[in-house]
Amino acid sequence: MRKLLINLLCGFIPGRQRRKRIRARLTHPNVRQMIAFAKSFSDRQKPMVKFTYGFRCANLVVTVDDKWVFKFPLHGDAKDIAIREQRITNALRPISPIKIPDMNIIIWNNMYVRKYEFIAGIGFRALSREAQILHADTIAKQLGPCLHAIAQADPKEIADLKPRPTDKPTIMHGWNQNDLWDNFIMDPKTFKIVGLIDWEDAAFVDFYRCFTSGTGCSVAKQALLREYLNAAK
Repeated sequence: MRKLLINLLCGFIPGRQRRKRIRARLTHPNVRQMIAFAKSFSDRQKPMVKFTYGFRCANLVVTVDDKWVFKFPLHGDAKDIAIREQRITNALRPISPIKIPDMNIIIWNNMYVRKYEFIAGIGFRALSREAQILHADTIAKQLGPCLHAIAQADPKEIADLKPRPTDKPTIMHGWNQNDLWDNFIMDPKTFKIVGLIDWEDAAFVDFYRCFTSGTGCSVAKQALLREYLNAAK
């Protein structure tokens, strides 16, 4: 009944993002406690805090002092998700030519809170379509070799997370971040990629869709495919 009333109430709130934020606050009244906990990691008297809600409001994401990012689960304890992501990032971090930020797990109020190193910069979506096309080659020359290095890696530490532990990498089948176009961070002046974030959905999969679907203009995707195949030679 509570959920039904919240949905009815939020139906009258204008603006999708505002509606989403209010629904999450009403559904999860301990959001203030989550933000206060994240702020406790700051060295400042007045911490600089930004927060948003993840895809489908599955997480509350809190950034503190542009130093740490905390991901609080809003449904369940997220134990399995957190441990899996940590194992994957720990295994792939030494392999990736592009930085994968450090991640730690904090158990708080019976929740597995993920604490990440903050990576400053902009995402691909922040660029206009004209800028995406203009800088496609610069971006692809960085992503292509990185994508290939990770895909062809086969760390034994995470072999049990593959669909079949005996599976081996092939030309476009291997470990992949699985949402690449939304999760690389660039220096806004040089367009150097400074980090690959959000490995929650990473998997050992066929990843041809990186070059054909998802966020990203066709010019950038074609450039990425070219540079990936160059790295594979």
